[in-house]
Formats: sequence, C-alpha cells, structure tokens
Amino acid sequence: MAALVPLAPSLHLAYPVQHPVTFVLLSLGVILAETLPVKIPRRGQDEEITLSSSFAMALLLAGGLGPAVIAQGAASVIQDVSAGKPGWRVRFNLGQYTLSLVAAYLTLRLLSDTSHIGSSHPFTGAQLPAVLLSAAAFFITNTGLVGVAIALHQGVRIRAYFRNDLSFVIATAGVLLLLAPIVIAATAYSPLLVPLFAAPILAIHKALWAGARSEHAARHDSLTKLPNRLAFQEAVENAIKGSHSTAAVLLMDLDRFKEVNDTLGHHYGDLLLQQVAQRLRDQLRAGDQIARLGGDEFAILSENCTREASVNLGQRIADSLRPPFELEQIVVDVQASVGIATFPEDGTDVETLLQKADVAMYRAKETRTDLVLYDERDDHHSPSRLALSVDLRAALAAKQVVAWFQPELDLTTGDVIAVEALVRWPHPQLGLLAPAAFLEMSEHTNLIKPLTQRVLETALAQLVSWTEIGIDVTIAVNVSAAVLIDQRFTPSVVAALDNAGVSPNRLKLEVTESTLMADPELARSILQELHHVGVEISIDDFGTGYSSLAYLADLPVAEIKIGRSFVSRMEHGSKELIIVSSTVDLAQHLGMRAVAEGVEDLALVPQLRALGCDAAQGYAISRPLAAADLTPWLVASRDLLRIGSKQRSAA
Repeated sequence: MAALVPLAPSLHLAYPVQHPVTFVLLSLGVILAETLPVKIPRRGQDEEITLSSSFAMALLLAGGLGPAVIAQGAASVIQDVSAGKPGWRVRFNLGQYTLSLVAAYLTLRLLSDTSHIGSSHPFTGAQLPAVLLSAAAFFITNTGLVGVAIALHQGVRIRAYFRNDLSFVIATAGVLLLLAPIVIAATAYSPLLVPLFAAPILAIHKALWAGARSEHAARHDSLTKLPNRLAFQEAVENAIKGSHSTAAVLLMDLDRFKEVNDTLGHHYGDLLLQQVAQRLRDQLRAGDQIARLGGDEFAILSENCTREASVNLGQRIADSLRPPFELEQIVVDVQASVGIATFPEDGTDVETLLQKADVAMYRAKETRTDLVLYDERDDHHSPSRLALSVDLRAALAAKQVVAWFQPELDLTTGDVIAVEALVRWPHPQLGLLAPAAFLEMSEHTNLIKPLTQRVLETALAQLVSWTEIGIDVTIAVNVSAAVLIDQRFTPSVVAALDNAGVSPNRLKLEVTESTLMADPELARSILQELHHVGVEISIDDFGTGYSSLAYLADLPVAEIKIGRSFVSRMEHGSKELIIVSSTVDLAQHLGMRAVAEGVEDLALVPQLRALGCDAAQGYAISRPLAAADLTPWLVASRDLLRIGSKQRSAA
C-alpha cells in the first residue's frame, strides 16, 4: 500500500461521488467475479485465477487508480477471508492487486494524455494501444508477483514454474483483461449495460471450471487425490530440464497389498491406499512432490536432494508405514519397498530415472530391505548387462558354458552318492565367471532355459564318462522357476536322458521353495510328471523360503537339502542347531533324505551323523571342481572305499 503514497494526488477519489451508479455497478462486478476463483489445474492448491480483472481494469480506465484499488481491495479481502485463507495470504493478495493496478495506471499515464479514459464518452482509436499496454502491465505484474511468491514457497525454480502452464494463464487471465475496454465502452453508453456482462463472465467461469476439473481429473488419482503418472512425469521433466542441481526420484511399492485386497476386499484396499497417501504426505519436505502411479505404487520427487538425503527420506517413508493401519476397526500391517534413483548420477531424463528407480525398488523387494539405491549391478537392462547377455547367448550357441561338480557324501557309508552340477562360464575377457555374475541376468533375458539345457546335457555326458570308469553316482542339476513351470520342460528332460543313454533314476533335479511357490499348481503338476518318469526331486536351501509344509508334504520329493545359513552356524544349543535337528526329523518322518549343505568344517560331520542326517556337502568335503580335477578325486575315493571294504572282509 506504500506505493499509493506518492500517487495520493492522483487517486481520483471524487469519482465514486461523481459517478455513483457506474462505480457501484463496476465494484459489484469486481466483487462478484472475485468470488468465483478457478484453480489452475497443474499448480496444486497454491494458485487460482479470478475473473475480477475485467471489471477492475474497466474501473481503472473509467475512474482512475483510487476507485479501482478500493473495489479490487475490498473484493480481494472479502474473498480471502470467506475462504479462510491465512492473514499473510490476505495481505499478499491485497498488495499484489494494488501493485498491479499501479503498474497499469502508470503505463496508461505514460502513454496517454490522461490518467484515465473516463465514462462520459468512449475512448478513441488512438487511445486503444495505451489501453492494451496498460492491461498488459496489469497482467505481467500480477502474474509475476504471484508466480515468484509461489515458486519460492514451493521451493521450485522460478523459470521452471513459469514455463509450466504459462499459455493457460495467458489464454484466461489475459483474455479477461481484454474485456475491460468493451466494458468501459458500454458504460459510456449506459452504466445499466454493466450487469449484462455478468452473463459472459459466468459463461467463462463455467467453461474454465469445467476445463479445470477435466484437466485435474486427467492428471490426478481419484482415490487418493494425488497427482498421477502423467503429472509426475511432467514434474520430473520440469525439475531436471536445464538443471545444474540434484534431484531424487523415489518409487515405493507396498508389500503384501494383494493379500489385503484378496482377504478383505477392494474396499479395505482403497481405505489402506488413502491412509498410505496421507502418511507419505506427512514425510515430505516443502517442494517435494508425490504421486500415485497406479495400484499400490507411489512416487516422490525431491529436488535439491543428495543421495544421502534421499536415503534419509526413503527411510522415513518406510518407517512411517510400520505402525498398523486401522481400516474400519480392522487392523492391518503392511511394509514398503523403496527404490531410489538420483539426478544426474543415475539418469538425465524422466524415463531413465523412473526405470532405474524401478530396478532399485524390485531389488529392495528381492533382498527384503526397506530401500535400495540404484546400482548398475542390479540392472539387467544396463549397457554392460546387455553386452554380457549378448556374450552369453553366443557362448551357449558355441557350447562354451561348462559345468563344475561338487560331491555329496553319504554320512553312513562314506560313499560319494551324488554330484551336483554347477555352471561356470569361461568368458574370453572377464575370465571364469561363477553363477552370481550371470545367472540372475539370464533369468531376466530368458536365457535361463537354454542355459539349464546346456548344464543338463553337459552333466549327463559327464555322468556317462564316470560310469564307464566305474564311478556310480547320481547327478544333480539346479532348476529355476522359469524353467520348471515351462510345460515343455519334462519332454526336454526325457529327450536329454534318452540322448545320453542315462537311466532317469540317476538324475536329480534341485528346486528351491521359492521356485515351487512361483506357480504352485503348475509346479506340482510338472513335478508329478518328472516323478512318474523316474527323476528324483530335491528341495534346495530348505528353510529359507516361505512355502507351506502341508504343500511340500504333498509333493513327490525324495530329498531335503538344509540351507548352508543354518548348517554353517551350528553350535551346541544354538537356534541353528535346533532348526537343523528339526529339519532332519521332519525329513525322516516324511520318508525323505536330509542333506546338509555348507559343511565347511569336518568337525560338523560327526555332529550331523549323530542327528541322523543322511548326507553332507560342502568345502570340507570338496570344493566345486572341473570334471578333469574331480575325476581323480572320485577314483581315489572309490579305491579307498574298496580297500576299506576288503580289510573289513578279511577281519
């Protein structure tokens, strides 16, 4: 309001007395239009367009600065107070309207021979440029002040803020200002024509409101009222376009949300999503943006955010979801997996950042951790992984992938009763690669099927070679979920056995609990097929999965392999010892063999034997070896057993 002090002699405060009808009608138009605000669709709840500028500008042209400031100020205060806006917003809006009218007044005074047009006669054509430039000054000042203030309040860059939807503001607020000369022309003919402008103003309001609602619906999730994927992608694009700062994209997915939907119904699932959305909002900094991308997946954009700060934010998000949710007196517990990608380290465009945050999120799910920062080693679509997949495809075609073997020792007789085939890849540049370097990548690129077939054929061929020199063992091959639930798997196993001339009872297929649970019914069907063929089934890493014991008891399983995480930590009285002992008992009661994996200390052998464990496998017995190295070991073991047998017979 201090801007009015130097202009006090030019306020034209006599106008309301000299032209009371015109002043009252135009003032009512300002007040009525100010009470019909329309939210700008892409700017949340912080900015709106009011339709009062047509009448306020007309009042400025007709009566000068004072009457316009009085009417617009009164309208602004009435609207803001009735809307419950805080005091600082009321004062700011009053000030920015006053400055906008002052800018328009000074422009008109500079370009025209008078500081107002007057209502006694229409303005001339020569005055029209000054009128239009005056309206432009009002628009630029008003839009600029509001935009800068809100950009600072939201913590976003001013340039990015104005780039977003500036055309929408021009097409609405700018067009409304152009009605002012028409209004002033009408008042010069008769002030009673002013009320007639209510109809077009209301029509414009209705059109803007409908357009804004449609735009809002297209860019927001109807359930949580959060922005949707489209709005979030635009927010990320605006944040990183030409930016020299940092930013983080966090993707969050609820764990076990499907269980809530399937058990309680979609109504409770919707209630849960609404409460999750509110908890996420509570964790955000000023300027952070949140969206629901679909289903139970949410995304957060945090600008000026370092990797360390993004981890802190991600942990706050995960922690905020730990307390139980009360859904109409039903209490449920859920947790979340959060993946984080940062700009510019992990990507410089929207698609890359979202894709890499997605990779990190699924890695968090796989490792059952709260959050994971993007790591190229987890990304099966990274350039290095893609290059490795091309190399693996070529290696499989050239039969360059080989198998190493690790023996399994019978704890009762001391015989080697089985040998597990473990894949190895002699890469021409990277050297000998263990499964950890390429197995997961092969799962994601569908190379796991030809890779498994290659290991199977190699193992059977080696089994034939051992049989020819008197080594009688079973060969074990690991099978992943993607391979097992392929209905062509059983015929491919039968064909491999026939081609090698190996009896089915000398082949053992090892599957994990998680493999079985990928598609339980189909897995059960295929395992039954393999069992009828004569192939043995072994459950690998037993106890580390989440399958039902009742389900396992119904499968044609011959063997349970106890996970190395339990066996390697066996101590007297330890929980791991209890788990191993209980698993051995379970296997015996179900008519299955129990095999201990991860035996890295020979001192464990008598302990396992005392528990009734049938067999053991681990570094203490033998590390995985190439066939050329393991064969002499097997021959020596066989000869020692023969010598021991003769000595016992002689005795």
